[in-house]
Amino acid sequence: MRVPFTVLFLAALSAHAAALPGFRVQLLGPTSGFASSIAIDSHNTIYYTTTAGGVFRFSDGMSQLVTHVNTAAIGDSGLLGMALRGDNTAIVHYTTPALTADVVSSIDLTTGAETILHSFVCDKDVPQRPVPSEHHGGNPTVAADGSIFVGIGDYGGWTIASLPDWNGGKIFRLNVDGSVVQFALGFRNPFDMAWDAGNRRLIASDNGELADDEINIVHLGDFCGWPYTMGSAPAIEGAVAPIYVFPNIVAPTGLIAVNGRNRYFQRGYLLGAFVTKAIYYVPDIDARPIPDPIPIIAGVTGSIIDVAQNVNGDVFFVTGNAIYQLIPPQRGDCNGDGRVDAADVAALAQELLDGNPEPAISAQNGAFPGSWGCDVNGDGLIDSRDMRALLSMFRSRAVRSTGGH
Repeated sequence: MRVPFTVLFLAALSAHAAALPGFRVQLLGPTSGFASSIAIDSHNTIYYTTTAGGVFRFSDGMSQLVTHVNTAAIGDSGLLGMALRGDNTAIVHYTTPALTADVVSSIDLTTGAETILHSFVCDKDVPQRPVPSEHHGGNPTVAADGSIFVGIGDYGGWTIASLPDWNGGKIFRLNVDGSVVQFALGFRNPFDMAWDAGNRRLIASDNGELADDEINIVHLGDFCGWPYTMGSAPAIEGAVAPIYVFPNIVAPTGLIAVNGRNRYFQRGYLLGAFVTKAIYYVPDIDARPIPDPIPIIAGVTGSIIDVAQNVNGDVFFVTGNAIYQLIPPQRGDCNGDGRVDAADVAALAQELLDGNPEPAISAQNGAFPGSWGCDVNGDGLIDSRDMRALLSMFRSRAVRSTGGH
């Protein structure tokens, strides 16, 4: 049985607004329709897609249409996602208007011209027959070699996810030579994924029925269990278990491997969520048991559809109707109030009582809920050296304010 949309909608309404100390969001502007993805090129140009088929360039709060693909936004179908392959090409995934195929195309971001790379027939027995609009997956992702990964959901058809000759419930790899490989099977609705080239594996989320939302490490040939098992349900022979199962419904959406250029997100992954309206941080995907993902924000905006980083490491995200930037705490803003002042000395003293040293990403835990800005020297730890660095900041300010006298 699938989860009714009303269940997800009511769960999303019940999400509580919260952000880690010192983190906040800045609204950059509205989208021109219901957004389905966001991507940023090497010049920090923002692009986004809408389920109705639009590919847009976004700048200074304004949207410029690049092109439109032939699709229809019905249920979980439409233009489902995008990834960039270089600065001039977008790779998009969408369903045909009649819901007979999932299409992967390249878009020239200068001219808007579309080139269809592959069309995945939904119903292998009767190719002209439409399938339901639900569970068609989401974003493609592009590997460093230019190959493309795309996940397609089970169309609500359950069993087909385990059948190799059907396209639903699978992840595919489109190679640069035009060949297509079924990379893995047994998925319910994988919205996004990230390719780990060094370990030749995908990090992929999958949307469960209820409290079964997963994070998976996927290798070529893996069967990930659906529809015979999912989440924390008993394992079955031959299925690869998820590395993490969320205890509550989150409805995972956009997923990125961080680029290491943000002082707070040096490694790991950021994951958006529709129901909890959250961005989760997974700092170490190989930790066992894997700790609970850290909710950086939750319920502060509308449901989060996708997440992206620019070349400077700044984090951006898109909801159904707007684009935002995630603003982290300043260095030295230990109490998370947006200022660096004497109150932060007292806050850091309290934080050091919780652990000296302790990981910066644990500052919100313990008796004093400090911000990650307590890591004043930026070494990833909060310890007595940060107190010296904070006091040094104040001494430098005092010298500047007196002109060095």
